[in-house]
Amino acid sequence: MVIADSQLLEPASGNRQSRGSLTMTQISTLFGTLAFAVSFAGSWIPSLWGDEAASVMSAERPLSTLFPMLQHVDAVHGTYYLLLHFWIDLFGASPLSVRFPSAVITGIACGGTIVLANILFSRRIAVITGIVCVLLPRFTYMGSEARSYALSAAVAVWLTVLFVMLVATRSRRASLWVLYGVGVAVGIYVFLYLALLLLVHGAYFLVVRREERQWRRWFRATVFGVVLAGPVIGFGIAERNQIAFLAHRSPATFSTVLVGQWFDTVWLASLCWGLIVFGCVATVLALRKRSTLTAGRTFHVQNTNPRGMVFILVWCILPTTLLLAANAVVLPSYSNRYLSFCAPAVAILLAIGVAALPRFWMQVAALLAFVALAIPGYIAERTEFGKPGGSDWAVVSAIIAQKAMPGDAIVFDNGVKPSWRPRLAMHLYPADYTAVDDIALKTPYERTADLWDEVYPIQDITDRLVGISRVWSLETTVSDSTSVTSDLHVLERNGFTVEQVIPVHRTIIYELVRSRS
Repeated sequence: MVIADSQLLEPASGNRQSRGSLTMTQISTLFGTLAFAVSFAGSWIPSLWGDEAASVMSAERPLSTLFPMLQHVDAVHGTYYLLLHFWIDLFGASPLSVRFPSAVITGIACGGTIVLANILFSRRIAVITGIVCVLLPRFTYMGSEARSYALSAAVAVWLTVLFVMLVATRSRRASLWVLYGVGVAVGIYVFLYLALLLLVHGAYFLVVRREERQWRRWFRATVFGVVLAGPVIGFGIAERNQIAFLAHRSPATFSTVLVGQWFDTVWLASLCWGLIVFGCVATVLALRKRSTLTAGRTFHVQNTNPRGMVFILVWCILPTTLLLAANAVVLPSYSNRYLSFCAPAVAILLAIGVAALPRFWMQVAALLAFVALAIPGYIAERTEFGKPGGSDWAVVSAIIAQKAMPGDAIVFDNGVKPSWRPRLAMHLYPADYTAVDDIALKTPYERTADLWDEVYPIQDITDRLVGISRVWSLETTVSDSTSVTSDLHVLERNGFTVEQVIPVHRTIIYELVRSRS
């Protein structure tokens, strides 16, 4: 059975708008605004962390050094860094400032997801999708993170809206297909992995069985977009070894993919996957029996587009599967944050599952359970140490600002991976470090082709300790203990003793003063 073009766009009976009710534009705007507000609320509370340090420090570089850096590292995030550069010029680099754009863009992504759900399915499913988007952990996380993931999700969903509209209406307008090609290029520049969405769009033709001329229009527009994105694709391939650090992370596990990728907790994941599976089964049964179940009950899926549902399933599953396969046999490629652009598909699948429940009270109960299970994780994300790894740099920096005196020196633990090194706190909260001298600095990051500062080992700079009476040493509790011991021993051999130890969360602050003997 092939679905006629009009079926994809024509509102079904459950889609009809009663007089005086909100339009779909108003609904998408309302939920988009709510998603922004929920994502933004409290987003400034947690300390900035390593990935955000890469964003902020790269964006704060002069453009004359940003572009050379992108030719060496992080080209896949270059567009976001450039946009953030101009944002910081206007509004500064506080946690509130740098996270605010992601909250706005998450609202835009939510609005687009609602529009897509309405086009492919029904008004009912679109409204439920809006409720899900507001509190889906992947949405609230990317909406409070100074990274490009929210932008990638927004581009992905609105590009998909354009794609579905063009294919469903059999559009022959070259200008619209050129716009689609430009959108493809923009998406890849925003985040290279967004190229996986093109495979999802290609699969749409297998699902809906469109005529060959439509497929050719799409293919030409896609090639056009990929060609436009050629520079960033080239740099991304050249810099592929940059993500080798993923090999040293915990391997992708059942829990990482099915829980952490979208839902944060086991209980919420269980509910959500149960609803998704139920929605899929209900759609199959409704298609076979026209919604009729034993005992006369009916599923509320009579307006569901089964082919559209397969398309959304492909969007949810295919990119993850490909990244996991590449992770296993090619090179480390998988991080659950990289799949943020698939979050709209997950939200729509959840909405289908809720809408498929046979009684209205069941639908309300499912949504209330979803909200109740999502809220604890949402609140935890907005605590002082709510970012990955429990970053505590804001608190550490405040302590240094309170206790350090002009003329003091400071050294940082280098026995941990670069994105966890406490010296990044000095760049994220620079006002708190004005009193201390960074004696180990070799080359500031903005003068290198890398993301981070170049520094000397402490044992190579003992001459810089001459004339200094107090040193602050910031060590990370997850670092190599021999590195911490070595740093302290070097300082002790040069006449310093530990005066005070201040444990924070994952960082320990050592105050060392020169012995008077």
